Amino acid sequence: MTHEVGATEWLANLSIGYIVVSAFVLTIIRFAFHRNQSTIARSISELVESLIIAGVLVFMIIRPFFLQAFFIPSESMEPTLMGHDAGESSVGVFYKHTIHDHIFVNKLIYRLEKPKRGDVIVFLAPKRADAEDNPPKQQIFIKRLIGLPGDTVQMKPDSNGVERIWVNGKPLNEPYIKQPMDIPPGAKFAVDGPLKLGPDQYFVLGDNRNLSYDSRFWGPFKGWRIIGKAEFIFYPFDRIGFIH
Repeated sequence: MTHEVGATEWLANLSIGYIVVSAFVLTIIRFAFHRNQSTIARSISELVESLIIAGVLVFMIIRPFFLQAFFIPSESMEPTLMGHDAGESSVGVFYKHTIHDHIFVNKLIYRLEKPKRGDVIVFLAPKRADAEDNPPKQQIFIKRLIGLPGDTVQMKPDSNGVERIWVNGKPLNEPYIKQPMDIPPGAKFAVDGPLKLGPDQYFVLGDNRNLSYDSRFWGPFKGWRIIGKAEFIFYPFDRIGFIH
């Protein structure tokens, strides 16, 4: 069983302080060139001004409230979201190509409506979900939302002996999973019996069930941890499209 690496990227985690300092430095540069009346100086001044405006819009308005980019580092959400390097993986799977999807996450949607079962969400995982760092840290994960507040979730075989996810007594139809699910060692939530979710509790699983460190291992989490809904793959270019 491999553990999760948080979904992230450098640009998505630039601090506000860094942005403010950068804007201040660019403003000084802009005024320095603005005082020079040459054509080149005016062009540089206009370019710097555009960078300042774009930076403020992106990092102080769009990113905090509307849209944020993330990088998929692991295989836990394949085939929906790809995240592997070329060569043999730690579990013996050989990949011909390196593919790490870059996605846009809608941070506004859950201010307008409640999360829905089947949504692919990005969230701040609780410290108990970090099995590698000491002391454990909160990381940003991406998973599929399976259980909503008040739901009863359980993993058990269907009439054909295939392990399925049951929610409120009914098996879920899950065309998005990579392969049939096994019950991995160490999984304890909703595995030994039904798990009743409390108010504002959510239960998530990876689409690559047999390579996902998810709520089966560390349990449900509160809704305030949800950052947004994964909406769109923007890179690699041959994988551009909406996330389902």
